[in-house]
Amino acid sequence: MHEKLLVDKVLITLEVGDKTPLFILLGKDGSVHRKGNGNPTTELPLRAGISHQGHFDALMMTINEGIFGYAGVINQPGKKGEECRLTLIFQGRNDVDYSFRVVYGADSEGPPRELAEILINAVKITESWYQQQLLVKDEEKKWWKFW
Repeated sequence: MHEKLLVDKVLITLEVGDKTPLFILLGKDGSVHRKGNGNPTTELPLRAGISHQGHFDALMMTINEGIFGYAGVINQPGKKGEECRLTLIFQGRNDVDYSFRVVYGADSEGPPRELAEILINAVKITESWYQQQLLVKDEEKKWWKFW
C-alpha cells in the first residue's frame, strides 16, 4: 500500500459546461502547468515551467493514500445546473494509473470532500507560482527575442 510513492505526475481538470476553467499538471521533476483559477467566467492563460519549490511533493503530502482504492467514475445523482466534471489522474512508475472523474451539477451536490480538497490544495500550492507567471507578458517569454 505505497501507491503514492510510485506516482510522479498529477493532472487535475475542472470542466464547467464546455469550458475548462482550471487545469493543473504537476510533475515530480518540477514541471508545473496551470491554466485558470476555477472560475468559468474568467479566461486565464496557460502557463508552464519548471519550479524548484516542491509543488508536486507538497500536494502529494496532502493526499490520503486510502483514496486510491476508490478510483473510478462518480456520477452524482440529482444534478441541477450546468454540468461540471472534476478529473484527477495520478500516473507513475510500474504502470501506476489512478483516475477519478466526478460528474455533478453546478447547483447540486459536488465532488466528495476528499477529491474536492485535492483540487483546493493544488490551487493553493500553485497560486503564488501562477500569479508570478501571469505577470510575465507573453512577448517577454519568446525565446527568439534576444535584443
